[in-house]
Parts: sequence; C-alpha cells; structure tokens
Amino acid sequence: QPYAMTAVSALGSVVDWAAITAHLGVDLMSACIYVASAGIIKVLTTVTDTIFGKPSIDAPWSRLGRPARYGLSGDPVFTESRLFDGRQGEIDVKATLAKSTFPVPPEELVTVAKDFLASGFGLTDGSKIADDFLFCPPVVMPLNRDDFLRIFGSFKITEALPDMCENAWNFHVDPLEPNRVWWLSRNVGTHTGYLPFGPGYAPTNKRVEWPVQANSMLFNEKKQCYQLTVGYACDKQIGNTGGLGAVFGLLQAVGKPLPVPEGRPWRPSPVYRLLTRLGAVAERLGFGPGR
Repeated sequence: QPYAMTAVSALGSVVDWAAITAHLGVDLMSACIYVASAGIIKVLTTVTDTIFGKPSIDAPWSRLGRPARYGLSGDPVFTESRLFDGRQGEIDVKATLAKSTFPVPPEELVTVAKDFLASGFGLTDGSKIADDFLFCPPVVMPLNRDDFLRIFGSFKITEALPDMCENAWNFHVDPLEPNRVWWLSRNVGTHTGYLPFGPGYAPTNKRVEWPVQANSMLFNEKKQCYQLTVGYACDKQIGNTGGLGAVFGLLQAVGKPLPVPEGRPWRPSPVYRLLTRLGAVAERLGFGPGR
C-alpha cells in the first residue's frame, strides 16, 4: 500500500508539472507574438510620424504631466502621528491649507465645485468652464472645452438611467494642490431608457452598480473649472462594471462592452502573465521573497 500511495503521488506530481510546462509554453509563445506585434507597430508608427508628422489626434496626450498652477508656500505641515512604518506622513490639512496662496478659501471652493457638478459639469452653464478646460478621464484621451461640451452632452446618461443616484461624498480641497476639489462617488442606476452612445442601445432594464470612483476638479481664480477628472475606479471588485468607470462601466454592465481592450475589464498582458507564472514556479522551487 505505501508503494501504491507513493506511485499515485509521483504520478500526480508528473501530471502537475506537465500542466505547468504546457501553460508556460503557451504563455511564452503568446508573449513572443505580443512583443513582436508591439515592435512592428512601434516601427510603423515611428516611420509614419517621421515622414508625415504626429497626427493632431495625439496632441492632447502631450499635455499630461502638467505642473500644478497653485502650489504651497513651503512644505506641508504634518501631524504628530507616526504612520507608514513609524515615519511621519499624515498631513495636517487645516494647517497646510493655511499656507495656500490660492485666493478662493477651501470652504467656498467646495461650494463652487458642487455648483459645477449641479450644472452637469457646465453643460447648463458654459460660463463655469474655462477656455483652456481639459477633460481627463482614465481611458479616453483628453478633450478640450468644445469637444467636451459636444461629446459629453450627447451621452444623456440621466435619460438612459432615469433613477441614477451618484451617491457622492467626501468633497474636500487637496492640501497639496489647493485649487483642486476631490470627491468620491458610488453611482447606481437602472438602464430603462435609450442610451445614445455609438450605435445607440435600447433599454436592457439591467441594474448598473459602478465601483467607488475618485473624481476631481481644478479651478482658476475666476472660479472656473479648467480640468475635470472622473471615472477613476478605486476598487475593481465593487459593482458589476468589471472595475470600469463612467460610460465604459455602464456599457460593460448592460452587456454592450466596446470591442477594444480599454473598454473591457482588465486582463493581464501575455508578457505579464508569463512573468507571473514564472514567479509562481520559482516560489514552488523554493525561490522568491521570504524564502
């Protein structure tokens, strides 16, 4: 009997390693194809840009990484709390904001932000949007003022989801960027109306539950919004949108996802999947963190 158990255990181990080897082989081939394809695309794009110049559609991406317009006078003020492995790191928000050079007080700026939100992000009152306005969602490339008003205004999400509730909370001014207001939202609604996005989608009567999303607005001295960020999911495990925010999340929840990777729930790339599997194999062999 001990010999039989040993034989069964050995056979199971062989089958297990055969499966691991097969998956590694598939991941390796997928990764090679992925890298080769990306290389070809990079070469073609570089050659085309060199001959004809960069397309205008790529221009908004060059604005990313912009410097803060209104910073602090000096370093932030910290509390006496010892966080992060015993190091100082919790900001004293009130004391830090007191060093702000931005002319609009924090309490007033929060009210301005709520008014801007109530106007449908300026759709019902264009004077609230600055001329240099930029809409910066997590996936779609940045939109300028005119494009935002035209495109965002055409979605009519509140008509597609008449019962939608934003469940917004935690409006506050960023102590390190005192002209920015942050807030969180946990939108829910039911798709009972026509959604005029892309080809248009008839009501599905499906419940849509977005994950918690982090959003922000940046304002100038005239209290006009010059940058809006919405739809950044904080926890992809929440809701039924596959971790997607905004319109992409809505389309995923009603079963009409866009036919592109950016419009679907996150999946690891072939290269990342290969590296993850190799790491798991290394751990099994006794290598890795803590070994």
